[in-house]
Amino acid sequence: ATGPVDVSVLEGLVGNDSAVINELLRDFRSSSVRIAAELRAACQVGQTAAVSAAAHKLKSSARSVGALALGELCAEMEQAGKAGDTGALAVLLPRFEAEMAVVDEYLGSL
Repeated sequence: ATGPVDVSVLEGLVGNDSAVINELLRDFRSSSVRIAAELRAACQVGQTAAVSAAAHKLKSSARSVGALALGELCAEMEQAGKAGDTGALAVLLPRFEAEMAVVDEYLGSL
C-alpha cells in the first residue's frame, strides 16, 4: 500500500522535485479542507447539486496529487449528488470524512 496519497502520481506530472511536490501538496491540503467544508455543509442542508459541484472540484485535485481513494469517494459523491440521492450521500459522507482526515493527517506529517 502506498498510504493515502500516492506521491508518484505527482512525480509523474511534475518530476522528482521535492520542493515543488511539497508545495503542491500543501496547496492541495488547504484547498481540500475548504472544499470539504463546502461539501459537508451542502450535505447537511440537502443541496445535492452543490454537493455534486464540490465533489467534482475536489475529485480532480485529489486525483492529480495522488489521493486516489479520496478521489474515488468524491466521484461517488458527485454521482449521488447529480442523482439527488440523499440516502447515498448520507452513507458516503462519513467515509469521505474518514478519508479526508487520513489524507490531511498524512499531508500534515510531510
